[in-house]
Amino acid sequence: MRPKRHWANKPKPERQKILQKMSVGWGKKPKTGKWLICPVCGKKFYRKRCHLIRSKYHYCSFKCHSKSKKGKIPPNIEQARKNSPIQKGSKNINWKGGLSRPYPNEWNGTLKHKVWQRDRNKCQLCGKRGRKRSDLVCHHIDFSKKNCQTDNIQLLCRSCHMKVHWKANKGVPGLKNYNFI
Repeated sequence: MRPKRHWANKPKPERQKILQKMSVGWGKKPKTGKWLICPVCGKKFYRKRCHLIRSKYHYCSFKCHSKSKKGKIPPNIEQARKNSPIQKGSKNINWKGGLSRPYPNEWNGTLKHKVWQRDRNKCQLCGKRGRKRSDLVCHHIDFSKKNCQTDNIQLLCRSCHMKVHWKANKGVPGLKNYNFI
């Protein structure tokens, strides 16, 4: 039950005036942004003040933003390439003397598939099962990449593969410098 002085108990014209006063400004903040024109497509769009402060360039959509960036190279790209740890050719950490193909032609998917079937998708040292293809690797028992006989290849998990290489003092495959002290 509403008290007598409540606005809902007043006559209709009075109630309308009260409702108009109540609705002004409720839940609405004054707009502080600006209407801008997209430099790519020419479409008119509104940006809030916080977004205007955040960025120097404004576009109506992500599509227009990506169109504006297409083909442009940042001015500091040469400096970044020079300072990058990833280098081309003999300066790269994985350089192996310019060998284009260290494995013979027999080393292919069918040979690996035969080894996977023979070893039943399990590491031959620890017995770990491979859930996906990249969990297990084919390892040459005699460390010779040229010898691609199925008897010379075994399936190992990545952890055991590293251990085998370190124990044999061969280092980790792919790394150049491995000195024991």
